Amino acid sequence: MLEDNSRDRVIALSRITAPKASDVLAEVLRARIRSGEWPEGLALPTERDLSTQTGLSRTTVREALRMLEVDGLIEIRPGRGGGARVRRPAGDGLSRHLELFIWGRNISVEHLHDVRTALEALGAEGAARHRTEADLADLVAKTEAVEAAVRDLPRYLDANLAWHMAVVRASHNELLISFMEVLSNAIHEATEIEAFDSEDVRMSTLKIHRAILAAIVAGDPDAARRRMTRHVSAAREVALAQGGESKPVTPSARPPKRARGPKPPGVNPPGVTAKLRHGSGAKASARKEAK
Repeated sequence: MLEDNSRDRVIALSRITAPKASDVLAEVLRARIRSGEWPEGLALPTERDLSTQTGLSRTTVREALRMLEVDGLIEIRPGRGGGARVRRPAGDGLSRHLELFIWGRNISVEHLHDVRTALEALGAEGAARHRTEADLADLVAKTEAVEAAVRDLPRYLDANLAWHMAVVRASHNELLISFMEVLSNAIHEATEIEAFDSEDVRMSTLKIHRAILAAIVAGDPDAARRRMTRHVSAAREVALAQGGESKPVTPSARPPKRARGPKPPGVNPPGVTAKLRHGSGAKASARKEAK
């Protein structure tokens, strides 16, 4: 007879890892929100009701809701009349993660400017296509602020940042705006003051701003994109000339600047239309410089 050695055979199984119940529930709720089935402002069932419906403990339900809150998909208000409501994700979360990525991975100023060149050109093109009267009024005001700060370098740098963000905001591309808020702030912090430590340089930059504004006012996306590309490419060359090829961007101790958006339609200050036509020389400049 053959000897049966089956009892001596060792059978090995790999470790089985089951997902946490809170992770599974969070993904189910997340899918409902992302699909649009649960619109913004919708009140979610209470912890007790969710626990009853799913058969999970209230602790597990609470943990799942906290995950969605961190994702920015719900807002939890404590107290009577509170609870969880679906919310529209804000750009702050994206900005925070992108900032950490830039600083944590030691992204160089050169690479930062490369991305900025592509995105700002896209923003200027979008602004020429989608700008509103309120956007144009805001851009005129931001241009005038740059001009007023030409003789004050710190004020000029802040006004310059606000002007660039006003152009991007006029594109009404929310994803682009979120990206540019982070990139512009990082570039602003990494900018060598010496690069703009000349009133002539700042006046030349102002002239370029007016030419870009002219294309946006005229609704000429090709000219807006072309002029912005030349502008930010020139800024890139200046930054690299200051030794920024491999210089990493370092985090700032102060919170990121958030450029204010334009005022709502109907509240533009008197004379805005005249400024658009004459004060910035926008339409005349657009006809002269569009190529």
